Amino acid sequence: MEIESPGWFEDLRVFVYGTLKPGGFYWQRFCEGKVDRWWPARTRGEVYHLPIGYPASVFGGDCWIQGVVLEMKDIEAMKGLDSLEGFDPYRTVGNDYRRLRVEVFDLESDRVDRVWSYEMDLRKIVGQGGIRVESGNWQQGLST
Repeated sequence: MEIESPGWFEDLRVFVYGTLKPGGFYWQRFCEGKVDRWWPARTRGEVYHLPIGYPASVFGGDCWIQGVVLEMKDIEAMKGLDSLEGFDPYRTVGNDYRRLRVEVFDLESDRVDRVWSYEMDLRKIVGQGGIRVESGNWQQGLST
């Protein structure tokens, strides 16, 4: 019996909400020259600031997370993001983040798409001293 592929690398669009955004700490290393295009977007969920200096999120609910959708150029660029996020698509336990599909809304037209993003378990966020960013914008939340 053949195992069906989960499609980890069939769609190279990913919603990011922190250090991978244009101008973010990891943009130059992991995204610059590796992204075909990007656009502002938002998704339902909550974003948290972790004391170690980067964000984590939990998707769903009534709140909004502000971020951008990156359209990566190739599979290798997407694998680079997975590596940074401590995610191995073929490992079922031990990942820092989960990569999953989220519904994102384009800010210009409110068009809906489903793209990848990275989520951390809320227990792990709380265990690391995560602080909820009320505005839903991690970079803006850091400056207040």
